[in-house]
Formats: sequence, C-alpha cells, structure tokens
Amino acid sequence: MSTPNQTSRFILSIVGVFAILLIAIISFVAYQFLSKEKISGKVLIVQRDANVKKLALIKIYAVRDADVIRWKKDLNERLRLAVESIHRFQKESAAAEAEIKEIGEKRVANSNECITRTEEVTELARKIWLIDRNSQVLRKRFNQLITSEGIPRGHEIADLTKNGNWQDAYHLLSEASLPEAQRINRLAVSEFNKELLSHTNKTRLKVTNMRDALESIIPPPTVQSLPDHIEIRAYDVTDDTGSFSLNVHPGDYYIFAEGSRSVFSATEHYFWAHPISVPSQESEKCLIGNLNLNGESTLKDDLWHELRQTIAEQKRAIQP
Repeated sequence: MSTPNQTSRFILSIVGVFAILLIAIISFVAYQFLSKEKISGKVLIVQRDANVKKLALIKIYAVRDADVIRWKKDLNERLRLAVESIHRFQKESAAAEAEIKEIGEKRVANSNECITRTEEVTELARKIWLIDRNSQVLRKRFNQLITSEGIPRGHEIADLTKNGNWQDAYHLLSEASLPEAQRINRLAVSEFNKELLSHTNKTRLKVTNMRDALESIIPPPTVQSLPDHIEIRAYDVTDDTGSFSLNVHPGDYYIFAEGSRSVFSATEHYFWAHPISVPSQESEKCLIGNLNLNGESTLKDDLWHELRQTIAEQKRAIQP
C-alpha cells in the first residue's frame, strides 16, 4: 500500500515530465522562429527610358533548392524515357521497313522472272510455228515453261499447242500474256514503292512529332507549373512599392515569382526563378527584375538552361 509521500513523489514526477516536454516544445518553437532569416527585396522593371516600374501584388514564393533539384531530376528522367521511346519506335519502324522491303523486293523479283519466262516462251512459240514444228528440244522447253506458275493465260496457251495451233499461241503470248506480265511487274513495283514511301513518311512524321514534343518537357514560365511535391517555405505579396519580405531558415532557396502588367494594348508577362542563399548580402537586398528574368539574362537564373541544352542535343541526334 502506497504512502502519502510516495503518491506525492509520483505526482511530482509526472508534473516534471510534462514540464520538460513543455519546455522542449517551447524551445523548439522558439528556435524555429528565432533561427529564421529574412529575405527582403523588391520587384521592379526598368524600362528603356530608364523609368522604373515597381510591381505591386506580385506573389513571391520561397522554395528549397533541394526541392528544385529533385524537380530537375524528375524532368531529366522524363526526357530519358521520352528519348528511349523514340529510339524504340525507330527500331520497330526499321524492322517493319526491312519486312516491307523483303516482301516487296521478292514480289518485284518474281514479276521480273515472270516477264523473262513469258518472253522466252513467246520466242519458243515463234520458232516452233515458223522454223521447226518438229523440234523436240524446243517443244520440251516450251512445255516446261508453259506449265510453270506465273505465265498469264498459260493453261489457254497450252490447250492451243496441244492442237498444234502454234500461230494463235504465239499471238496470244505476244499480244496478251507478255503485256499482262509487264503490267503485273509495274503494279508490283508501284505498290512496293507506294508502301515503302507511305511507311517512310509516317515514320518521319511520328518521329518529328515525338522529337518536337521533347520541348514540352520544359515547364511553362509560370508558378502554376510547380509540382505538388514542392513545398512553399514562405510566401508574400508585394506592396505598392514592389517590396516583399520572406522569413525562412538558413539555406539555399529559389524565389519564384510571376506577374504581368498592361503596356498600351499589350500585356507583358514576367516570370522569375531566382536562386538565393540565406543569409547573404543578396538576401538582405534582393532585387527581382530585368536582370534575372528566367532565361533572358544570366544562366544562373535560367532554371532550365541545362535541360534546354540536353533537349537540343537530343533533337540534333534524332533524325526523322
């Protein structure tokens, strides 16, 4: 049975534990708050007449550098998969083209052989009719050819020669069979060329479209393109002087901003993805403007410079 002193000590222990936890939580929150640094800056556009326009109501986002690096890696992986898909399609198309050539060339070769056989059998019929009807050599060769596959109207001609009607057989061969064999050859050549050209054009068009689609991997210049896995670490909106302030922990960040303004009848669109270290001299006075518009000035501020270069290299290497 516990004594009053033991109960008091137990209560004091519980209170002590809660007190330690409370102090730890307060300390952590205080550290999180006190350890933050401030990024102070302005958004402004210097016009050609040196007139400075301070942009109000521009949304400013602070994003961890590590999150942006992960984003870049994800897009590079998308590019790798897209290029692999193009190469795979090209390989499959090359195999299909080889098959088209094999079949087409075989048909053309067979039709050429048919012309050759028909020409030979026509000449044999002429010789038998006009020169030597009793030549067993000519008749044997004639019968071998006329019974082979491919000679147009071969059965009809064979029936004529069985009755010794070599004159009609010769005229049928020269006026019908040979022209028909030549027509079949022209058709085989035409269909082969047409099928090969169609396949080549379809392949070239698809590869061209797939190659051009690589450009779409580069995100559009808008903060809306930020993927869901990127956490906004701090957020602000510029006031009427273009000023903003972001409280973040020390580290490397990207400042994303987007805005627009009307200039006469046109609308100018601005997008920034500016790297910055915190704390630093720049974080104390961060200027967002003409000098760091994404992709228009320094490579430092072109978020997709390397990706754009890689895509250009891949497009040069991929020939439709």
